[in-house]
Amino acid sequence: MNPFGYSDPVWRLFTETPRAGELAGPGTRTGTAETPVNRSRLQLQARLAGERIEDARFRAYGCPTAIAVGAWLAERAIGRSLVELSAIRAPEIRQALEIPETHLHCALLGEDAVKSLCGT
Repeated sequence: MNPFGYSDPVWRLFTETPRAGELAGPGTRTGTAETPVNRSRLQLQARLAGERIEDARFRAYGCPTAIAVGAWLAERAIGRSLVELSAIRAPEIRQALEIPETHLHCALLGEDAVKSLCGT
């Protein structure tokens, strides 16, 4: 049931919201990004174990696409290093989630959150 015409990957991640929530404790890093015009906000968190991300969570406020971007990034973060994660860019997010041009800002929001988290 997707009455709004979102892509299947976006709708799945929006309705299931895997990895939604917050992390706390040692080794946890937080990155945030927002788009004031659309009032979207994305917080991406990762807990490091050595050089690798052992757990990741997200919190997002915005449209289903913004929420799906947060879920997708949190899933992709696990097992990667910050350097590997920092290589994710908006075109990759857009392609993976089949994001149309009208929601490009959501992919850019995700890229900005990754940059904030990784310090790049």
